[in-house]
Amino acid sequence: DNMLGKLKKSNQLLEEIQKGLNDYLEKKRLFFPRFFFLSNDELLEILSETKDPTRVQPHLKKCFEGIAKLQFTEDQRVTAMVSGEKEVVPFSQVIVPAE
Repeated sequence: DNMLGKLKKSNQLLEEIQKGLNDYLEKKRLFFPRFFFLSNDELLEILSETKDPTRVQPHLKKCFEGIAKLQFTEDQRVTAMVSGEKEVVPFSQVIVPAE
């Protein structure tokens, strides 16, 4: 009987956490609508990997049509975008994701 009460309480807490997480992800999607193309798991992976911008590579195709990947320098600066056909389009200015 006590175990059942604990299980119900844990389930209620889990539902509250899930709702909070969904609300958080919804805010991120409203701020950047292209995130609507990603699953919750994919969006969480992107948001949790802010220290390593190369980790977003697998998700670019879903967010941006025609962009398969980005070119990074060794110090994590973005210099160009690359299509699925390997066409490279250099940026006029280098992007520093950490800034």
